[in-house]
Amino acid sequence: MSPTTQAADPTSLFSASGLVIAITGGGTGIGLALATALHRTSARKIYLLGRRESVLTSAASSLDPSLTTVVPLVCDVTSVPSIRRAAAHVEQDAGHLDVLVNNAGREGPHTKAAFEAQTIEDVQRVLLAGFGDGGEEGGEEAFKETLFTNAATIVSVSAAFLPLLDARNRRRGWQGGRVAPDATRQRIRPAEETGVEEGDLRTSQIVSVASIAAFNRYAVGGLAYGASKAAATHLGKMLATLLVPWGIRCNVVAPGVYPSAMTAAYPQTFPISQVPAGRQGTPDEIAAAVLYLVGKGGAYVTGAVQLTDGGRLCGMPSTY
Repeated sequence: MSPTTQAADPTSLFSASGLVIAITGGGTGIGLALATALHRTSARKIYLLGRRESVLTSAASSLDPSLTTVVPLVCDVTSVPSIRRAAAHVEQDAGHLDVLVNNAGREGPHTKAAFEAQTIEDVQRVLLAGFGDGGEEGGEEAFKETLFTNAATIVSVSAAFLPLLDARNRRRGWQGGRVAPDATRQRIRPAEETGVEEGDLRTSQIVSVASIAAFNRYAVGGLAYGASKAAATHLGKMLATLLVPWGIRCNVVAPGVYPSAMTAAYPQTFPISQVPAGRQGTPDEIAAAVLYLVGKGGAYVTGAVQLTDGGRLCGMPSTY
């Protein structure tokens, strides 16, 4: 068979085998679900980044008691020095990075009460609470902190790991550095010299976990949360274009209701008017979206936004 018609091995199309991966917010919820799937498909090294050492260590040891393949790494994504220290650790330990998963995030201030308000003053009170008026929802920093944590850190964390993502491309045999717009990125070392399987055309990648809140005009999670996820989604798209000359791919995953600390109060089942699938998503379903992107099957994908929401946006006022 020619390379274009040769039967593919599905286990390699959706696998993290041999990859070095860092996941922010990796100790719980979606981050841990992704780490679990990536570990089970033989990732070489997974770094779980987060602020709470005990949570990270518990999560990592549940997958790898020796903490050699799954490594807890304390990091505050809102602090550039902390991010730099984490990147330096990965550089010293692994020397490169195949995939960075921007998953860390926060919620609030909640504004759902504004939909139930009976007077315009009630609406005003709810909206101003996130700015410290009324002393609610964490004071005047709540709105700004959500925007910063969920959106701005996409840029700062990605920037800190760029040299390691470039280093991986070079190790895979790809031409390193910037490629001119009228040129084609070449593989300057054959697969047998790099340890990469023949036909594996992947380059390094940034995957940002946003949310369907980016597209939902009904502010279920609050105005700041929805705006921050819209920003995170667009930042993922802009980074994809910005990093084209460097051979670093960027994609976005936008989940609906999945098990996490943020959705702990949500019901397990829904009427079809709210979620056509009638339920929350499962860890396997969010993991499958990311396994596609990081596996060989996703090598041709960059600048994409993958929704996985059980159809929730079908019944919401939304745009995407």
